[in-house]
Amino acid sequence: MQSLSMVSDVLHRFDHFNDSVIESISIDFQGHVYPRFAIRLTCQDDHAEEPTWRTCLIDFYNVREFRIEQPSNTSHSRISFGVAVMIEAGLTYVDFACLGETVRTIDEVRSSDFHIGAEKVDFVVL
Repeated sequence: MQSLSMVSDVLHRFDHFNDSVIESISIDFQGHVYPRFAIRLTCQDDHAEEPTWRTCLIDFYNVREFRIEQPSNTSHSRISFGVAVMIEAGLTYVDFACLGETVRTIDEVRSSDFHIGAEKVDFVVL
């Protein structure tokens, strides 16, 4: 995983990806014991001098736990209230349905409809 300070900088720069749009979710099982997930987002760059949208990639390596469930009356194509990131037992968890609560317990993350836990997570601004 990237350093926590680097992750914190990215989360601050993009306001925890509040109001971001999910462009794509890819899952690669081929040739891996544990899958690799990649989520591409369009998000507002709060460090830009003028309103600027950027593309960001959250890359998950050796995914050990995930849940991507979309109830019939909601859509996960937009991250309305940002994401929460936590580390538990050597895994980094990203909760995409944290409802604005950026500090979460492992039980809260696991009860979320949309979360991923992986050995390594990279946040990349494209």
